[in-house]
Amino acid sequence: MTTLPITRVPLKQMDPAMLVFELDREIHRLLPGTTNSELVTSAATMASFLHRKQTRFVRGDMPRVPYIEHPLRVALRLIRWGVVDAELIAAALLHDVVEDCSKELLEAFGHPSEKPMDCLSRIFGRRVSQLVGAVTNPANGTSYEEHITLLANSGSRALLIKASDLKDNAGSIRHQLGHGQDSRMYRMLFKYMPAVEIVAKGLRSSLCCLTAQPCTLAAVVEMEDLSHDLAALSAEHGID
Repeated sequence: MTTLPITRVPLKQMDPAMLVFELDREIHRLLPGTTNSELVTSAATMASFLHRKQTRFVRGDMPRVPYIEHPLRVALRLIRWGVVDAELIAAALLHDVVEDCSKELLEAFGHPSEKPMDCLSRIFGRRVSQLVGAVTNPANGTSYEEHITLLANSGSRALLIKASDLKDNAGSIRHQLGHGQDSRMYRMLFKYMPAVEIVAKGLRSSLCCLTAQPCTLAAVVEMEDLSHDLAALSAEHGID
């Protein structure tokens, strides 16, 4: 059987169908015929269902796109960095469901009096739930920067999910400026610039560990490139 070459199309150029096919191809390549592949497929299915009525914000006069594009890219970016941990990939696919869809999660999949994280733990296992919890913005008054700092210093592999999440969100600011909501984009820029630096520092610290993997180095490079791009964008628009 002839093996076809794998073409790496930039993730931002993929529509939802292409992203799904790409994830399916990567799962079969990395996790052929295993329960791990079923875990990732199940996570993608649940995320798609829970986010099905949501679209990505700040599109101006551009066509709105399904929100599921975002978690699919976050997960696929991890794979392109070299992640082969099925639980980490599943958590990346589910990383926004508690923050954005907790009511829908419990209505569709929850047990009576069950909390969202407990629901995820029952369905996908404790580690997936913990990874999702680590990147979910807390509702206890902790600031975004404090939350990111705690995560960066925790030693959790969830920091890779946050790095991919930042790459997708902060990396899109340059392309979203000029489409009707620039003041919001400026606020996002002000929010994400220190976060990228904090995540990069946390990732660099983890490179000192014996268990550090090449995917961590790939994430560091992406964060450093993103930090430089955001700084340049800030200078272009006179944002301190």
